[in-house]
Amino acid sequence: KLRPSTLLVFGNPPLGTRFITSNPNAGLDWPVRLLLTQDDNGDVWAVWTGFDWIAKRHHIKDRTAQFKMATTVVNSITSTITSK
Repeated sequence: KLRPSTLLVFGNPPLGTRFITSNPNAGLDWPVRLLLTQDDNGDVWAVWTGFDWIAKRHHIKDRTAQFKMATTVVNSITSTITSK
């Protein structure tokens, strides 16, 4: 059974460009993808690739502040749409 789900794709082009200029391969992880799923109890869950992992994956060490900002934005978004 396929559960209800929605894939959100979004980004901030000026911010995303900074990651890609640090390592063009980071384009594999931009724009941000956020998967929302609903379980059998009706609870909604959000899943996304952590920005700390993206930084490690692409060996990006010069964008710490930008990764922190991106994490804050996604945490803010998911706090309003997921089950408590």
